[in-house]
Amino acid sequence: MAAAEGNRYAEKHSIEEWEKIFETIYQEAKEGKFLSLQQAFIESDVRPSTERWLCSKYKVLATIKKDIADAIANEINKGGLKSKFNPAMSIWRLKQLGESETINTDVTSNGKEVSTPIINFVKKDTE
Repeated sequence: MAAAEGNRYAEKHSIEEWEKIFETIYQEAKEGKFLSLQQAFIESDVRPSTERWLCSKYKVLATIKKDIADAIANEINKGGLKSKFNPAMSIWRLKQLGESETINTDVTSNGKEVSTPIINFVKKDTE
């Protein structure tokens, strides 16, 4: 007899079980066990392709993945500030995890907008 349409026989875990797995990874990330998302999932026996597919299908897992990345970034930030990790590599890894620098440039002069004059250069036939 064929399997019923829409069956879940091939699923390794239910969404509830995946949520528990992701939460366990998050707890381990908070403890400083991982320094990258790839390491977190691979060392937790979750294939990266499976993790990406699950996160695209279930918003709750994508949210937990973001929390995992934030926990890893927190660990790297602390390590870089306390000279536990190389600061340059810490900055690079933080950028890989989505952290960014914000540079604000003030383009005013004493509270007034700076205007750029438009200059038209016209070549004359006699030149």
